[in-house]
Amino acid sequence: MAATPLSRPAFYVYFEDIHELIEVLLSEVEVAMHESAGPWFGGDCDDAASSYGRAREGLRGIAEACVVHGPLFRAVSEAAPLDSRLERAWSKFMTRWDDGVAARIRLEQTAGLIDRSLDAGAIAHALNRLDAALLIEHLGSRGSRRQKKDRAEYVIGIMHTFWHATLYAQVDRGRVPTPKA
Repeated sequence: MAATPLSRPAFYVYFEDIHELIEVLLSEVEVAMHESAGPWFGGDCDDAASSYGRAREGLRGIAEACVVHGPLFRAVSEAAPLDSRLERAWSKFMTRWDDGVAARIRLEQTAGLIDRSLDAGAIAHALNRLDAALLIEHLGSRGSRRQKKDRAEYVIGIMHTFWHATLYAQVDRGRVPTPKA
């Protein structure tokens, strides 16, 4: 409270408790991150090169959001196992990402851009947990924006390497079956 211009009674006019504040902040950041990832989520399934290029730009947007909001993600993810309400908020946040990524993977599988033998839900879950761990580790602490932007480039490279190798490498080797008729 000391870091805000609000008194404690004024705070409770806007938020029921600190949990609600955290849930609102997490939701607002999620909206910004989804907008950043929008080109991949909503892009055409024209070819694998374009799709994983859009995936990289989406990962860049997500990392840039973490440059600003990384400490919030770290705080929620670290407190979640100790607080059931935060655990539910974090789980819902991650599940929505899993669902969105799995839906996009399935769409690209149907288009023949991603190997149909991959379990879209399991792959989405794994990629998202890897991303979250990297983003929290490298961008979840305090530091200057310049330092975080430099670290973000490193993290984007790692995430994109895993996404590309997992989702699109089969296409690069010409081993993905043709789309269903």
